[in-house]
Amino acid sequence: MDKLKNTKRNIVYGSINKIIMLFCPFVIRTIIIKKLGMDYVGLGSLFTSILQVLSLAELGFGSAIVYSMYKPIAEKDTKMLSALVCFYRKIYRIIGAIILGVGIVIMPLLQFIISGDVPKDINIYILYIIYLLNTVTSYFMYAYKQSLLLAHQRNDVDSNISSIANLGMYVLQILALLLTENYYAYIIFLPLSTIAINIIRNNKVNKMYPDIGCEGEIPEESKKDMYKRVVGLMLTRVCQVCRNSFDSIVISAFLGLVILGKYQNYYYIMNTIMGFISIIANSVIAAVGNNIVTKSVEDNYKQFNVFTSAYNWLATWCTVCLLCLYQPFMKLWVGEEAMFPFVLVILMCIYFYSLKTGDPVAIYKAATGIYWEDRARPVVESLANLGLNIFLVFKFGVYGVVLSTIISIVFINIPWSMNIVFKIYFQRSAVKNALIMIMNFIKLCITGALTYMLCMIQLTDNNYINFIYKIVVCIVIPNVIIVILNFKSDDFKQAYVMFKRMIGIKK
Repeated sequence: MDKLKNTKRNIVYGSINKIIMLFCPFVIRTIIIKKLGMDYVGLGSLFTSILQVLSLAELGFGSAIVYSMYKPIAEKDTKMLSALVCFYRKIYRIIGAIILGVGIVIMPLLQFIISGDVPKDINIYILYIIYLLNTVTSYFMYAYKQSLLLAHQRNDVDSNISSIANLGMYVLQILALLLTENYYAYIIFLPLSTIAINIIRNNKVNKMYPDIGCEGEIPEESKKDMYKRVVGLMLTRVCQVCRNSFDSIVISAFLGLVILGKYQNYYYIMNTIMGFISIIANSVIAAVGNNIVTKSVEDNYKQFNVFTSAYNWLATWCTVCLLCLYQPFMKLWVGEEAMFPFVLVILMCIYFYSLKTGDPVAIYKAATGIYWEDRARPVVESLANLGLNIFLVFKFGVYGVVLSTIISIVFINIPWSMNIVFKIYFQRSAVKNALIMIMNFIKLCITGALTYMLCMIQLTDNNYINFIYKIVVCIVIPNVIIVILNFKSDDFKQAYVMFKRMIGIKK
């Protein structure tokens, strides 16, 4: 019951945090587009992407430390936990120094990865330094303390800290933009907020876990095991960076900041939805890790199937909503001049669903620590994705960039990851589950087509009323169709029961 309670609490407070992280940046992004221009949006997205690449220096130590904490938490071994925290702090300070050093070294290259003109009132080097300082600040402060909250399944505490600090930052940023229309006045609050989050988190963790300090040494055998796992995690992070950040860098280098800004508006909406879904993933991963330690493989396999069914329901519904609401929303938000043709919407929906359908396997891979065994997959996927990015951007422009990512996910990431997890942990063939995934995609197409046809109906000439109508259709129709298509599935029935328990319905 404690695990269920923690999961519910994490989802509730995580959702509040995501609402803040959705609404306020949306307002800010709108102000920047209207007051400053689309190229400012593109510039911010580019620097964020570059620094995500630099953050590869983190190597996945955070996830490795959290995984290593599951056992000592279950055994109440505070001495081992203190040693892990101490080790984490040392590593993070080294990582911070590496990111800062490499970040300064690559500054002269900035002019070569921006196609076209830069806003006249912006010095790209000063702006880049502000983004860089924001990135490295946490490494030198108390980012390592977050591991204790995540391993104890107290994501809610971290969400609340983030909500309070970021809400204050967003209010100040909005005022700065409205009063000064100056990008520097807006961006300077980013590192200040990061500092505030670190200080508040450190004080909270010290109060919650007074018996866990920052002292001691972990055994050499544990270090060797951790380093091995970190190598696998590092390669996985390389793949994630190629997928998320190199797309933006390639678009900037070949198509320019304006096209990047337009693309990032679409990606921003998709990424926001993924952020909400990630609340569930982050909330259950510690519980899954605990089950891996305490329950049998067969029990965990049954739980995996139920969780996958529930997760696919959510992913299908969100994909259909994106399909039907993307363009109407973009038209109301940024206007037709800042929109892409509908083909990009279809590609973004496939991109989104491809990522989400692979999440359950990724969650169990993280909970079981299977990274070293999966080390070759991210290398192959990253090289394929980057190569296709550069090749297809010449042929199809921004569509080619999205298409290359879809190809690498569908034909490399998903089948390879499934095979590794099923072979090593579940110790059975993944063919049955792969066929279920294919059937789920067919059901998604049916659900999406039927819902989209209903959304094509225009009630009036008022775009806002039509948009509200489409929202209502997307709330009701996809879920009805999903239930009709899946009601005979035992896993779906158990997922439905699990959902009712999550929202407090006993029967």
